[in-house]
Amino acid sequence: MKAILKNVLMTGVLAIGGLGIVLPTKPAAAIVLPAQRIQFSAGSDTKSLRGYLQSESLNSYVFKALAGQQGSVSVSSLNGQRLTLSVFGVDGTRLTTSGQTWIGQLPASEDYFIRVTNESRVPTPYTLNLTIFPLRRSPHYIPQPRTPFVNF
Repeated sequence: MKAILKNVLMTGVLAIGGLGIVLPTKPAAAIVLPAQRIQFSAGSDTKSLRGYLQSESLNSYVFKALAGQQGSVSVSSLNGQRLTLSVFGVDGTRLTTSGQTWIGQLPASEDYFIRVTNESRVPTPYTLNLTIFPLRRSPHYIPQPRTPFVNF
C-alpha cells in the first residue's frame, strides 16, 4: 500500500479500478506537509540549517521569495548517505525533483518549499544551505514618484 500511495503522489494521477478512469490529483509537489519556515536575518541572504532524518523519511522547509530572484539550495549528509532534494513553488511548479543541489531563478513571487528526503535505511544527519539573492535593479533604473490616489 505504501508503494501505491508513493506512486500516486509521484505521478499526480489516480486510476480507479479497471474502469480506465483517471482522476487528476494535486500535483505531487503541491501536497504540502508541515514545513519549517526559513527566515533570513537582517542583511543576510544565506541560511544554513542542520537536520536529522530517520530512515525513509523527509523534512520540509518553506521560504518566501520574489519573482526573478536568483537562488541556490543544497543538501549534504554528514555520514555519506545520499539524500534527495526537491524544490517547488506553492502553486506546484517544480524547480527540481532529484539531486542534491538546485541553482536558478525563481519564477514567481510566492512561498517555495524544500523537501529533503532520506530513502535509505540509515538515519542521516545533514546540512541544508539556502541562498536567495536580493533583486538587482538596472544601473539605469530611476524610481518614479508615485501619484497619490485621491478618492472624492
